Amino acid sequence: MRFFTVLLLVLLTFWARSQDTIYVVLSPFTPGYQIPQDFAGLSFEKNSLNRGYWGPSKDTLIQFFKTLQIQSVRIGGNSVDKDTLSNIATGTRYTVANLDSFYQFIQGAGCQVLHGLNFGGYFNPSLASKEVDYVTGKYAANMRGFEVGNEPDLYHSNGLRPANYNVADYDSQYRVYYDTILFYNATARLTGPVAATDYTTFTLPFCRDMHGLFTMLTQHYYVAGANSLNNHEQIINLLNPVHQVSLLTEVNALVQCADSAAVPFRMAECNSLYNGGQYGVSDAFASALWALDYMYGLATTGCVGVNFHGGLGGAYTSLAYSNGVYSARPISYGIMAFNAGSRGRLIPCHVTGNTINLSVYSTIDSLNNIYTTVINKDTLRNAVIQFNTGNALYDTAAYITLYADSLGDTTGVTLGGQTVAADGTCQPYAWQYLHVDSGQVQLPVRAGSAVIIKFSIDTAAVDTVNTGFKGTKNQGYGLYPNPAYDRLYVTSPAGMAYALTVFDMFGNAEFTQTITAPQTLLNISGLSEGMYFVGVVNNGSAVYTQKFMKQ
Repeated sequence: MRFFTVLLLVLLTFWARSQDTIYVVLSPFTPGYQIPQDFAGLSFEKNSLNRGYWGPSKDTLIQFFKTLQIQSVRIGGNSVDKDTLSNIATGTRYTVANLDSFYQFIQGAGCQVLHGLNFGGYFNPSLASKEVDYVTGKYAANMRGFEVGNEPDLYHSNGLRPANYNVADYDSQYRVYYDTILFYNATARLTGPVAATDYTTFTLPFCRDMHGLFTMLTQHYYVAGANSLNNHEQIINLLNPVHQVSLLTEVNALVQCADSAAVPFRMAECNSLYNGGQYGVSDAFASALWALDYMYGLATTGCVGVNFHGGLGGAYTSLAYSNGVYSARPISYGIMAFNAGSRGRLIPCHVTGNTINLSVYSTIDSLNNIYTTVINKDTLRNAVIQFNTGNALYDTAAYITLYADSLGDTTGVTLGGQTVAADGTCQPYAWQYLHVDSGQVQLPVRAGSAVIIKFSIDTAAVDTVNTGFKGTKNQGYGLYPNPAYDRLYVTSPAGMAYALTVFDMFGNAEFTQTITAPQTLLNISGLSEGMYFVGVVNNGSAVYTQKFMKQ
């Protein structure tokens, strides 16, 4: 028996150290969806308004928001249909002073708000309109929209409506709120239907039938229920790629419906496991890898963002507060990793040889830097990633790692070697440089970890290597402003005829002009944002090159 035990341990060690080589080819020439800056958001219960969470003096919490780059906050949850606006704050009532504290915090954090209105528990269009008027009258600049109720697809089962309550009933009552609110405040924006799970017979019909009556389509998402499995089994379930497949099927349908209604789609409430999450899973490193993969998956559909639900306590909260100290839970590091790698537009990744639980996503920014995120959710198998950027000009690479010793760790998580301090600050990530050969590089990714690799072009050499120009940056020539928006002026020695060509970073000529005046206006309004080069030829010789940024 002891022999077989030792043999099993040897085999497990071998499997844990085995490596699969996976090939990734990037396509920087075909960028897709732009990832919004406010993609990453948080969601809080409405009853947090009267619990002392918020206020303009909450400097430490504001710093955590800024470190996580949180620009979207949703205030809602189940308590939205229990709590009401009142003159006196109680356990289920909040006042305009509570609203002021919340929105003053929001102003300090620089966020936009999805603001839930009581609908299911206390159907009062007049009171809802009063709340909308107050908030928009003082804080319109921070408003993204007002949610009408919370998870109305469950009203029939949670006692807030009759057992036969359906989307048609919700639509009818929603119109009453819409008509009342818009009658008094024509600029108010309503969102919906904030359904829990039922997107096929609730959210999609709402979207199709209520065109023009909502400004954002929203939905909620959780992988599974908390405490239905033990922690190990739940971690395996959380990272199972089958959930991502079904999620993207759902969200693609929702985004397409939202597109047909000419509104954006946002996952307004989400997290790992519903019913408050599960300790040892929702507050463990596995949740960071799940959140990173989940956010990128939604971004590939055209979804404009997510709001991770929580409070400042419980299992699945992103930020916690205990004994006077704030802390960033592991899921916060997944959010930070997404922000570190989601720069600009998504670009295709062609992956071959992937037989493990591994995901790859890539973006390109306005400077043509490529950020590629590899998430190895496999519990045993390491991977070696062979990258091909598709362009030999990418000659510089650096990476950071999202890491913990195990998927079940609730502490010790790092991103780029750094942790978030108790004051909410985080030191700059320690990027590790890699050797690049003809636009290709190889990088190992450990089981249960993620890496973000940045590929850059040596722009100092591009003007000679790629465009063929070897001119200097003087000779009496110049250009301004830099960066430029729609207009770029080029100055030259008076009386000299010359040809000027504008190139992109890859040596493609955008346009050419023959110029004789000492100062010439170039119309660059048709160029996409990014880095470009001006090359000047005078009497057949290249005399001048200069980079400029189009914004």
